[in-house]
Amino acid sequence: MLGLGTEAENGEMSEDDMRRRDLLSATIVLGLGSTLPGSATAVPASWDSVLLQQYDASPMSPVQIEASLAAGIQHYADARYTEAAQAVPDLVSAAERHARTAPGVASATLLSRTYVLATAVAVKERGDIALVTSDRAVHAAHRSKDPLATAMAARAQVIVLRQRGHHTQARQVANAAMNDLVAEPTARPVVAHIALETAYGTAQAGRTSDALDLLSHARNLARQGPAVTHWPDHAGPLTPDQLDRYALCVHHLLGDTRAALQAANRINVSAMPTGERRARARHDTAKLYQDLGELPTALALLRDHETEAPQDARRSSLRRMISGMLATSPSLPGLRQHALLVGAI
Repeated sequence: MLGLGTEAENGEMSEDDMRRRDLLSATIVLGLGSTLPGSATAVPASWDSVLLQQYDASPMSPVQIEASLAAGIQHYADARYTEAAQAVPDLVSAAERHARTAPGVASATLLSRTYVLATAVAVKERGDIALVTSDRAVHAAHRSKDPLATAMAARAQVIVLRQRGHHTQARQVANAAMNDLVAEPTARPVVAHIALETAYGTAQAGRTSDALDLLSHARNLARQGPAVTHWPDHAGPLTPDQLDRYALCVHHLLGDTRAALQAANRINVSAMPTGERRARARHDTAKLYQDLGELPTALALLRDHETEAPQDARRSSLRRMISGMLATSPSLPGLRQHALLVGAI
């Protein structure tokens, strides 16, 4: 299997594994500023240059900005976060310049979508710069008056607030978006994702009935359709597998193991449309099996995860999870090798 090489009997890594681990770990640190011990930021310095200082990249036409944005979104969908992060500074600079020199609905919409991409990348390592990018996405979306841009920016802000434990504020943003956009069919797939994110946040806060109501609301929106938007959406299509992934997470957080397992068993990971989404499904399912004490199953999922999405497998949350598994089951065959491979030890 790609990336695992040949496991020695003593559990040590092969030379090829060690080279691959070092290369990918360095790539993650350079591209995302991964929050490793001693790291001061969670994003590369060039992001600070464009977002917090004066930074002027080469100008791009609207067509070029669209093309660059599409490429960045594809990198993200393929779980190539380093490449997506490297594209952000020039993309944001060009979109900001375009919004200044050609103010209007179209340029504000493009700027908001650019900041939504920046936020999606930054939240992968919970970078604080995501607070800046999500706020700018929302303001640009308001100027654009485009319902889909508004929904995408609201979802980005909900995720950032939820990650930081600001559940009340996240719910306020979500409620405003769900109420304001209730009659906008083009935004419905993203609004449903807002409901799913908010269900997850309320489950984290221990509000069981609220979380389940939001999960049901998202399913109702999904039944109305459409499943996709007319722009590439970082959340991806609103498919049954996506609904079940969130159901898995919500029920797991609420302590309903049976419902969580039922949701996990309904997910066809191989049919999910993007590498990023497949990575999330495997990670979420592995967390469930870890908590159930079924560590061999959890490890098998994590190894599949690393094979397909090596950058996602090296995020700090994954490394912490694997370190915890190693602390409780140091003799589990293959676990130490996997921990070494992804930089968890």
